[in-house]
Formats: sequence, structure tokens, C-alpha cells
Amino acid sequence: MSDSSPCSFLEWDSNFFGRRIARVESHRLNAELVARISEWCRENTIDCLYLLADADDSQTVVCAEEWKAHFVDIRVTMESDDLSLTTSGPSVRACRDEDLPLLRRIARSSHHDGRFFFDSRFQPEQCESFYETWIVRSSEGFADKVLVAELNGRPAGYVTCHFEGASKRGRIGLFAVGEDARGYGMGQDLTAAALHWFSEKQVEHVEVVTQGRNVAAQRLYAKCGFRIRSLSVWYHKWFNRE
Repeated sequence: MSDSSPCSFLEWDSNFFGRRIARVESHRLNAELVARISEWCRENTIDCLYLLADADDSQTVVCAEEWKAHFVDIRVTMESDDLSLTTSGPSVRACRDEDLPLLRRIARSSHHDGRFFFDSRFQPEQCESFYETWIVRSSEGFADKVLVAELNGRPAGYVTCHFEGASKRGRIGLFAVGEDARGYGMGQDLTAAALHWFSEKQVEHVEVVTQGRNVAAQRLYAKCGFRIRSLSVWYHKWFNRE
């Protein structure tokens, strides 16, 4: 980001949703920065602007509300640096091409606590397709590893893993267990398998991001040794171009 560009245009999001979408680069706002951002959005005919704000900065929250940005989510970042007790259960394996039809179906129905579903400007069908596309792209190389949990010989859940070799850091990306497979401990099996895969890569630190409203996921990660590192707030600012 240069001094004259307080935002970044998001080409992939814009193409997918059919709106001109950008993201604020700063995590904090003041009146002067809001004015610069608004001007940049006018010049670039932005329809929707994402803002990931520091939750502990009261000035940013006030500015966002006065600017009529809409609160859509709380981002919870959790981390773990203890991979010593992880194992890979027999129900979890690497993703195969033939898994994708079921994984796509799971993706469409499993992420309704995500921020896009809480913004009425995005249609539910678009939001479901967003996560469906995400798991497909992950299997095609966007993720470094996709692990799949089986129930009765059929894919029932997944977790995507991202590896940063130079820093020895790992990140859990998309995670879901199909509705029919819940209650069998597959979430814990998938998390343990992901941590085991990271440990084989000699990763020293793993992080995962989940939603503030997804208490079940937070409890699962805490049970697997993760702790909360930070909280941030997602806002969407829409501009009326009519």
C-alpha cells in the first residue's frame, strides 16, 4: 500500500460476487483516514469495502459506526505451539479427486456462520457457492494439504492446511464436518490430523481463524490445545452507486 492508496482492490472477490470490492489496509480508523478512504472509493467506483478493525481501539469502532459501516463478524485468531501430542486417526486421510462432489456439498451447507451470510447484500446462494469454490480451489493447490475424514467409507468432513516453510508456521484454513457426521468426534480427529501433518513439516507454530459466533469451533480448538491470540471486528461498508 502506498501513501496515496489506503485500500486494495480485490479482483477475485469482485469477479466472484459481481461487485467492485476493496479492503481497507489499516486496522484502525480516524476521521482523516475515513475521508481519504471515502475519496479513494469514489475514484475507484467501489461498491463494497471490507474493514478488519482492531477490537480494542474505541476510536476505530466509533468511526466505523458513524461512517455507517455494518458490523458482520468477530474474527477470533487462535494459536498453538504444542504439537507434541498429536496423532493422525485412521478415519482421516488425504483428499482425493473423487471426494470433491461430497466435499462441495458439505461446503455449501457448513459455513453459514461466516460474515457473508450476515450481510443481506450478498445472496445466500452466492455465499454457499463462495465456500464451495474455496474447497475446490484448496484441493487444486490453493492449500498445501487437504485432509478428509471418513464415516462409513464416505467423506464426511475436511480441513485445509497451509504451510509457511521459511517461518516454520502453519495455518488451518477451511474446516467443516457434515451435519450428518457430527457427534462422532470427527472435528477433533481432523484437528489432530492437521497438527500431525504440520509436525511432520517441522512447523513450530499453528494458527486458526474462526468466527466469534462459532462457539463450538472455539471449544474444539481449545480442547486441542489452542489459545486465543487476538480479536478483530469485520465491517462491510456499502456505497450507493445508483
